[in-house]
Amino acid sequence: MTSKRIKLACLLIKKKKLDVLIVSRLSNVRYLCGYSGSNGMLVIAPPKAYFLTDFRYKVQARKEVKNCQVVIAERELIGEFVKLQCFRKKVKVGFESAFMTVKMCDKIKELIPKANMVPVSNIIESLSVVKDAGEITKIKRAVKIADIVFGDILKLVKPGVKERDLALEMSYRMIKLGADGPAFDFIVASGQRSSMPHGRAADRKLRKGDFVTFDFGCFYNGYASDITRTIVLGKANARQKKIYNIVLKAQLEAISSVRPQMPAKELDKVARDIINKEGYGDNFGHGLGHGLGLEVHDNPVLNPRSQDILVEGNVVTIEPGIYIPAWGGVRIEDDVVVTKNGCRVLSKSPKNLIEL
Repeated sequence: MTSKRIKLACLLIKKKKLDVLIVSRLSNVRYLCGYSGSNGMLVIAPPKAYFLTDFRYKVQARKEVKNCQVVIAERELIGEFVKLQCFRKKVKVGFESAFMTVKMCDKIKELIPKANMVPVSNIIESLSVVKDAGEITKIKRAVKIADIVFGDILKLVKPGVKERDLALEMSYRMIKLGADGPAFDFIVASGQRSSMPHGRAADRKLRKGDFVTFDFGCFYNGYASDITRTIVLGKANARQKKIYNIVLKAQLEAISSVRPQMPAKELDKVARDIINKEGYGDNFGHGLGHGLGLEVHDNPVLNPRSQDILVEGNVVTIEPGIYIPAWGGVRIEDDVVVTKNGCRVLSKSPKNLIEL
């Protein structure tokens, strides 16, 4: 599979009229050659590809990297560029401008004066945005692990328990079930803190009557899951039920509206219109969702300004929310695969309002 991906990347490089592409974003490196370490870079000079890393990853690289010549750097990686055949003539070199520092780019220019450095974006992402069957299988497993752990963690939710302790327990249990590790710092936000869309778990103790928002996920073989559920500790009051049901309606309507070739901003509008109509538009301040894969937040982007178009094989999150300062908030998030006629929801955790 990596052979096919590198060949497709070579075609795109030629289409962009580049001689060489330097791939420095690690998730893109992994997508193209299978390397899962934390220091590495790809240099693609069609039809050849070189993978560069340092001595620490020598054994790992030679085990994992496929369809590339492995180069072990004596010092810094870019110092090896001068030894590569592709840089011995005047070349037009594309680099991932969002992931390469100005310092590194300047260093390459200094080492290779013949290199005409050209900033590029979304070359590899235009390939990885569509998931193949193997990738979807890995995401499904990451989702299943997260679902299992959420079901288990509900048994531990009670007054007096710290948010941080629940987050730590979730992380531990995911790894025990085979996850690589947590996909991000888990959000466990209770009471008024649930009005913080990214309220990472803190030392606050849960209290009866709290909304508790859990945003959690894991990596499995490099691929991420990302799920959110909001529950009530005790019996929900009328206002809590109202806000929850508005968010749930917006989320379900958005899921049922997913279609290939649909502009991402139109899908965002489906959910946003429902929340706006209920008078809470100002309390939904983030996008409807994002792509999911080797990165937790990836393309396509689902928000009012997005220029992305959904296509079959995209894996995206659908996560509307309402956040009311000094009161609380609700978010419900599922991971879905865009299919030929709509979408398939991967996450199975219950979405009825859970009262514990």
